[in-house]
Amino acid sequence: MATTMASKDPRVSADPTEGLSLGGQPASHRLRDVRETTKSLVDHVLDTTEYRELTADRGREIVTDVTAECVALAADVLDSGIQPAAEDLASLRRTAAKWARAGVPLAPIQHAFHEGFSVGLRMVAGSAVDGEHAALVDGAVLMFGLLDVVSEAVSSAYLDEYKAVAVQGHDQAHAVVTALLAGESHAGAVAERHGTELADGYEVLAVHFPPHPDETGVPSSRETAAGRKLQSILVALSDFCAPALPLAILSPSGGTILIPDATPTTAGSLVARLSEAGGVPVFAAAATASPARIPDAADNVYELLRLVLRLGYRPDVYRISDLALEFQIARPGVGRRHLKKILDPLRRIPDLLPTLEAFVSTEANRKKAATQLVVHPNTVDYRLKRIEQITGIDPMKSSGLRSLHAALIADSLDPEKSV
Repeated sequence: MATTMASKDPRVSADPTEGLSLGGQPASHRLRDVRETTKSLVDHVLDTTEYRELTADRGREIVTDVTAECVALAADVLDSGIQPAAEDLASLRRTAAKWARAGVPLAPIQHAFHEGFSVGLRMVAGSAVDGEHAALVDGAVLMFGLLDVVSEAVSSAYLDEYKAVAVQGHDQAHAVVTALLAGESHAGAVAERHGTELADGYEVLAVHFPPHPDETGVPSSRETAAGRKLQSILVALSDFCAPALPLAILSPSGGTILIPDATPTTAGSLVARLSEAGGVPVFAAAATASPARIPDAADNVYELLRLVLRLGYRPDVYRISDLALEFQIARPGVGRRHLKKILDPLRRIPDLLPTLEAFVSTEANRKKAATQLVVHPNTVDYRLKRIEQITGIDPMKSSGLRSLHAALIADSLDPEKSV
């Protein structure tokens, strides 16, 4: 928080009763024509930013008001040698809070302030004549001090408001998502109370975020890296859902996301965005449901996600249509036990089971399987023939390959195996 303070720099000799002079005039004289000075600064600042929230009509009006206020503050500081008190910066803090609520990024705001102060300093320095080096330095020190005070006030007010909005948004989203996942009959009322209207349908996503490469070392560093990953993902999610409130409950390892009125490609686009933001491959399972069916859909997508992770499938968005075979085989019963037994004879002979797994994973491409196994394709042919002889099932036939693929899935889902 900025406080009233006279400069302690011995080079700043401005007397509050006389003010700082340059070229035989008060150093502030170029700034006292507030209207003309403000116009020049605003034109320059807005020419150096492409951020629409600042350059649009309403944004320009706000920037003009802020610039005029900073010009007046600068003139007073040059005349008095004293930086403004906290109460003198209240208006700037309120404006910064408005920018935070409107979602204007802090970076272009800070850039605008620095650009404005740079041009203002050049205006002041333009009045200097030969032999006024010391006075020019004094003026620069005062202007830089003001920039520091203003930047601190604006940044702290922005971040305080941003944190407050983020916490409120998190609480609102948590309440709505919790009500929908619980199947509560008053979920609509909960959403309305938090300023959200329920959609007719939702894409229900179960997502998994693997550890980031930085999540290593001692627990404290792992937690810091995990928090950083989650924050990046949350920002990307907010940007993707804007201006709507993102409906999600997430932790560093994953969670649930509800996407209202999604198109068939929405889930894939969102997962790609989250993966890029978090720096990790994102696994997801998705299903479409009405608000009343969200609890059942959530149960199903989490089971699908567990299958994907258990089977070691690649990162992607999976639906029941992609995993119907795996989903069915995962049901305990006689069929699953029978499938598992098909592979038992192959376990006694080295290389046969890995060869079958490679052949299936390469979609029955013997050359790709040979490359994966680092053997000659003829070796793959020989091993596949041995698999047929032992099991009675020909992996070179589509019907046989389906049976053996199902057996591999059943084997991977064996509860005795580690996840």
